[in-house]
Amino acid sequence: MGKFCEDGSYCDVSGLRKKLPSFGNNEASGNTTNDKTHSGSQHVPSSSQSATLSDECANFPNTSSVLTVMKTGASEAYSKIPTQLMTNLKCLPDFLVFSDMAQKIGGYTIHDSLDTVLNEVKQTNKDFDLYHRQKKCPIDQEQCNKNHDTAKQGWDLDKYKNIHMAEKAYHMRPDYDWYLFIDADTYVAFPNLVEWLKELDPNKPHYIGSVAYLGSLPFGHGGSGYLVSKAAMHAMFYGKTGVANKYDEPVQHVCCGDAMWSQALKDETGIEVVNAWPVINGEKPHTLPYAEDEWCHPIVTMHHAVAEEISDLYAFERERKFSKPLRIKDLYHRFMSPHLIDARPDWDNLSEDVYYLNTSIAQYEEWEVNRAKKDGLSNEEAEAYKSFDDCKTACLSLENCFQFRFQNNICGMAHKFKHGKPTKKGDDDSKRYMSGWNTKKIKQWIEKQKDCDKSFKWPVKDTWGR
Repeated sequence: MGKFCEDGSYCDVSGLRKKLPSFGNNEASGNTTNDKTHSGSQHVPSSSQSATLSDECANFPNTSSVLTVMKTGASEAYSKIPTQLMTNLKCLPDFLVFSDMAQKIGGYTIHDSLDTVLNEVKQTNKDFDLYHRQKKCPIDQEQCNKNHDTAKQGWDLDKYKNIHMAEKAYHMRPDYDWYLFIDADTYVAFPNLVEWLKELDPNKPHYIGSVAYLGSLPFGHGGSGYLVSKAAMHAMFYGKTGVANKYDEPVQHVCCGDAMWSQALKDETGIEVVNAWPVINGEKPHTLPYAEDEWCHPIVTMHHAVAEEISDLYAFERERKFSKPLRIKDLYHRFMSPHLIDARPDWDNLSEDVYYLNTSIAQYEEWEVNRAKKDGLSNEEAEAYKSFDDCKTACLSLENCFQFRFQNNICGMAHKFKHGKPTKKGDDDSKRYMSGWNTKKIKQWIEKQKDCDKSFKWPVKDTWGR
């Protein structure tokens, strides 16, 4: 799930290793035993390939206590999974990938998470139109889906996966200390994760994530990833069958599978989510807010990372020899700092902390008006809505403004700095996005930051005395 979604809508929708040189996990050969080590692969690497992989993963941390469980969809699997397989996943001793259709990608098994959904739900609910069409497709999925709204259909189908894939993962691999659930566009900084897990007891019932809300229900945002201990998984699934089926009907009436997982875990075990933001994070280097509260924090997950970004993040960690901790400030210096300039046209730098606008000259959405500062305006602030230059002048006059954005006679400002993303230049110049940064203030602020403490407190830990 990307941003918060209302019910019924959809978003741009999160011991020593053995046989390290082998490619993939034991699912590649179809093996579904409970052995944590590789049981073989359809790929048989040459000695030179094995040596190359061994060298590349030599500094990768020991992840033998944690099972990574990745969620994808058949309509996106070939655009997302290969890069994951070529980066972090190749250094893991074991992992599972679940989708809405059984597939093989380069010899790796992708499991159908929905084959055990109740038949009466699958056969009567339009949410499964994509599921059925995929199975009937005689050629590649891209061709079969090109005349359909696959984004919406994929979102409607996605919510049924979470509980089923957790149940399947536990029964296939019941002996792991930790289960990390992520999306196929989530990057994991495994050195930080392993270091964090040293502070946590898997025998305690942990469900940890970046907390979002569906109404009054807190849940771990799926795209950011959530971590579940063996004690919690045991309480949820041990000695039971059909747990996920109990929620096949209720999940039809909610927006999101990650929220339904939270509700189910609470119903079955009483365990509730604990917040670990910003360590577990729904942003990535170009959308992260850089500021004092986050600057020195280590980061474990990042969401909405496209294939190129997954590759770049992995390359960065390799250059660092998978050292720890990878902090949020390190991401700024690698990914944003080289591109920091005073202004960038046709760009949205996500400046949305406060708006300046004038309702007498244009119509605005209610949420835009609610975000506007209306009282106690300085002369510069009162003029900020008029142009990009006026917006810039107002930002430079304020102590807490790091960046600004002008679009549709709205001057938006931010108290943290972000990079953002490009926007399309339309025919109407008044709707054109223009973004700017107070580069002098940003550089001065960074120079004032002291070196981060070598020790730090993780957001959730059991070994409080350490």
